[in-house]
Amino acid sequence: MFKWFKKKEIVVAPKIDQHAVLRQMQRVITMLDDVKDSGHFVYTIPELAPNVVPAGVTPLIAQDSMCGAMANYAGMEPQFYSTFIGYPALSWMSQNADYRLVPETVAEEMIREWGKLKGGDEEVIKQIEQRLDELGVRDLIRRHIENDHYFGRSQLFIDIEGQEDKTDLPLLINEKGIKKGSLKGFSLVEALWSTPSAYNANNPLQNDFFVPYKWYVLGKQVHRDRLMTLIMRPVPDMMKPSYNFGGLPMTQAMKPYVERCERTVDSVSDLVHTYSITGLKTDMSAVLSGGEGSAANLVARAQIFSKMKNNQNLMLIDKSGEEEFFQLNTPLTTLDILCSQAFEQMAGPAKMPLVKMFGKSPSGLNATGDSEIRVWYDHVAALQNAHILPQMKTIIDLVQLDLFGKIDPELYWQFKPLYQLDANEQADVDLKKAQTAQIYVDMGVIDNIEQREILQSDEDGLYTGLDMTKDMDAYNDVDKVDETQDRPIE
Repeated sequence: MFKWFKKKEIVVAPKIDQHAVLRQMQRVITMLDDVKDSGHFVYTIPELAPNVVPAGVTPLIAQDSMCGAMANYAGMEPQFYSTFIGYPALSWMSQNADYRLVPETVAEEMIREWGKLKGGDEEVIKQIEQRLDELGVRDLIRRHIENDHYFGRSQLFIDIEGQEDKTDLPLLINEKGIKKGSLKGFSLVEALWSTPSAYNANNPLQNDFFVPYKWYVLGKQVHRDRLMTLIMRPVPDMMKPSYNFGGLPMTQAMKPYVERCERTVDSVSDLVHTYSITGLKTDMSAVLSGGEGSAANLVARAQIFSKMKNNQNLMLIDKSGEEEFFQLNTPLTTLDILCSQAFEQMAGPAKMPLVKMFGKSPSGLNATGDSEIRVWYDHVAALQNAHILPQMKTIIDLVQLDLFGKIDPELYWQFKPLYQLDANEQADVDLKKAQTAQIYVDMGVIDNIEQREILQSDEDGLYTGLDMTKDMDAYNDVDKVDETQDRPIE
C-alpha cells in the first residue's frame, strides 16, 4: 500500500571519467612504490575493458588450484604479480614519438622486402600472391607486429563465410573445414578487446599448458584456431595471467630508457637556453639597509636591463667604477656525448643500431655502421622465421583452400634477404660465380649442360628460368657440327 509515496527510481547515466588514464598510471606508481618499500611483489589481475567479458561472467583468470599453490610457494597472496601498466597507459604512451620508433621501425623492416612463394607451379603462385595482395596481408602483418610491440599481444581473426555463429568451435584448415571461395578475410584484434575464456593450468605435461584454447572477444567466444595470436616477447607462466595472457609490451620495456633519454635531452636544452648568466656588480648597501625606494629602483633597472638585453642593444654602467659587468658561461663541450649515450641506451631494448633508429651514423675510425646493420638484419630475420613464418603458412593454406579447394604441400613461403646488394656488388658476385664455373668446366668436374642447370636454378642470378629444352649437343661437341648440313641449295 501507499505505492504512490514510493520514490521513483531514476537511472542516471554514468559519467565519463576523462582522467582514467592518469588514475591508472597513478595506481601503477603507487603499486611500484609499495613493492619497493615492502620488498615483495603485489599480485593483481589486469583491468579489462567494459563488455569484453559477457555480463554476469567472471573471467577465468587464475581460476584453478595451481594458482593458489604457486602463490603460497612464492609467499604471497593467491593472485598474480603484475608490473603490467595496463592498456590505457600503453595506449597513451603509443602517442609519443619516442615510444613509436621501435614498433614502427621493426614492423617496417620485417615486411620491407617481403617474401615469395616457392615450390609450386608459377601460375598457381601468381594467383595466390594476387589473392594475398587483395586481402592486404602485407599491411596486416605490419600492423600485427606494431600491436604486439605496443600492447604485448596481437591477434588476427580468420573470417570464414557461413561460420559466423560457429566461432567457439575449432577451425579445420582442410578441404572439409573450409569450402572453396569461403575466406572473407582477416581482422586485426587489439589486446584490449580479448581475454582468455578457458585454459589448461593443471597439467604442465601437455603442450597447451597455460595456452588459452578459447577467448572472449568483446563478449563473443572465439576458439583459438580462429585467432592467429602473436606474442613476440613471452613472459613466464606465473606472470601470464597478470599480462592478460600476452607478452611484455616493447613500450613498457622501453619506458625507463625513454624517460632517462628525455630527461637528458630536456636538461641539455635547458643548459643551452641558459648557458650564459649576465651579472652586474653594484652597490647594494642602500637596498640592504632598507632605504626608501632603493629596492624598487633596483628592480625596475633589472627589469629594463633584462628586457633590452641582446647583442644589439646598449647597456649603461655607472662611470664611477662602483659597477662591474660580468658573464658566467656554462661549458657545453661534453653535452653531445651525454645525448649520444642516452640515445644508445634507448636503442638497447630493441637491439637496434642507432643508424636505423635515429639515422645517426656511428663515430670512430673506419666506422660505417655496416657491421651493425648486418647484425640487425640477422636479428630481424630470426624474428621473421620464429613468429611470422608459421602464421604466413596458415594464411597461405587458407588462401589455397579458398582458391583451389586443396592444399599443395610443396608450396612454402620464404622471406627475402633484408640486405640487398647494389649493382656493383651484384656484378662482382656474378663475375666470381662465372670464374668458378669456368674452372670446374675446364677441370671436367661438370659439363656445359650441368652448368646450364645451375644457372637455371640460381634464384639470385641473371639466368633464372633458363630454357632447358634446347639441345646442348652442339655446345658440347662443336667440332663435329656440319656447317653445310642445313645450307639451302642454290
